[in-house]
Amino acid sequence: MDKRQLCALFRDRLAQLLAAETKGVAGFLRDTGMDRSALSQFLDPSIDRLPRAETLRRIGEARGVSVDWLLGLENAPEGRQQVAPSFQIEQADDPRRSPLHAWHREAEGQKLRYVPSTLPDTLQLSDTPEADAPTPRQPREENVLDGVIRNDLDIEIAMPVQTLQDLATQSGLWRGACPAECARQLEHMAETCDARFPALRLHLYDGQANYSSPFTVFGRQRVALYIGEAYLVLTGREQIAAFTARFDALVRAALVSPDRTGALLRRLADTGEWAG
Repeated sequence: MDKRQLCALFRDRLAQLLAAETKGVAGFLRDTGMDRSALSQFLDPSIDRLPRAETLRRIGEARGVSVDWLLGLENAPEGRQQVAPSFQIEQADDPRRSPLHAWHREAEGQKLRYVPSTLPDTLQLSDTPEADAPTPRQPREENVLDGVIRNDLDIEIAMPVQTLQDLATQSGLWRGACPAECARQLEHMAETCDARFPALRLHLYDGQANYSSPFTVFGRQRVALYIGEAYLVLTGREQIAAFTARFDALVRAALVSPDRTGALLRRLADTGEWAG
């Protein structure tokens, strides 16, 4: 399920709530803490925008529905139920309180499916001095694979090849970065993918044809959506199945099979191009 589909489902559920509203739009806005401008944008089919997790929680609590129902991830009787414990927020800005290690342990022997926000942390150079890193602006809070021991999990990563092309050509997040360091990062990724295959498989898809927000499916236990300094964590069976299906769709859209990803990364390092 991509962002456009999620937005359409949320729009439909929000419209259902407003149609059944007894206090009018003003009462709905007052109870949920939203403003009229934001509500108009959420209802506009030409704008693909989702509210923040806190706003979703307030809507759910104010109108007795679950966040899962608001996002179209499950159907409760008559479309309504109390906010379920299958939704929570976990902070990602303090490594001392990070839940990631516990999630890794619980997923041992299962598959971890990972769509990173930028570069997968397990494939980043660990010995690169901060001053020489490809970019000082690259977010480092995600760290989904931090501390994972080699081969203790079956890891699949899916990401747009355009992210790596930006790295290779020092554009986007990497504008102004050192070309040699960017090439070294790509070579490191190629070597790691080759050395750890098939326990670690990197799938590169065309980001112009496919879109996905960053998320990780930890085995059969949970889905964690990275929302910047925090994770939106979903544990419902239907939610996990939906995001697993979305990840599998990205895998099917991969430009090359994962055993050839190393060669594609080296071509990017050498030429800055992934095709040809």
